[in-house]
Amino acid sequence: MQLTNKVAIVTGAGQGIGAAIARTLAAAGARVAVNDLNPDRAMKTAVFIQQAGGQAIAVAADVANKFQCVHLIETTRAEWSQLDILVNNAAVEPVASILKMDEWDWSRCFDVNLKGTFFMSQLCGRVMADENKERGGAIVNIASTAGVSVPLANRAAYCASKAGMVGFARECAREFAAYGIRVNTVLPGIIDTPLTEPLQQNEALMARWQQEIPLGRLGLADEVAQTVLFLCSDASSYMTGSTLTVDGGRVMR
Repeated sequence: MQLTNKVAIVTGAGQGIGAAIARTLAAAGARVAVNDLNPDRAMKTAVFIQQAGGQAIAVAADVANKFQCVHLIETTRAEWSQLDILVNNAAVEPVASILKMDEWDWSRCFDVNLKGTFFMSQLCGRVMADENKERGGAIVNIASTAGVSVPLANRAAYCASKAGMVGFARECAREFAAYGIRVNTVLPGIIDTPLTEPLQQNEALMARWQQEIPLGRLGLADEVAQTVLFLCSDASSYMTGSTLTVDGGRVMR
């Protein structure tokens, strides 16, 4: 699963699953544009890749803003003159009950998680369709099992936005197939990341999770990243419109 001579954009790659994806794609030979809303986090991941011998640039941008998406894409093309891979990973996860959720939090969640995926898929899809010819391209969306299989307490906006990503990705796959662009989705389960670290301090919750997950442990960000690498590589050349679950067997999809 090599990505030599490929150029990738990974959104929300400053930490957690996104950072692991950026590192993994770079280790496979891709040149990676590391995006994050926080420029320091983006730079940290990019420097890690560079120190490991890979090629990366850091580009701060808010994917909920179409003009900043254009900036991200054009900065990447100016650096490497092509674009082959997009990983839509950027997300926010407001925590509030439905009865108490603020409208701004709901809207911001959809703006980043779903509208950002639309903006980036549309804009990168245009570039790939116009410039890549037989080379095509690959788009991978990072959704969640919470969007399709299991509820997640106090995260209604997050669940709804991730469910929307799954539906959008399928239609995107159908439309983009004519241009050789494959679109697939990954559904991570409970993954050991900075976002879940506070929850891991709850011993009762951890015990319940370990009981619910057949493999008996939380997933690692690198395990999600390896699945993304597969979907970005020629190893999955006949896959599009697929949804892969990475959750230790918790929902058995």
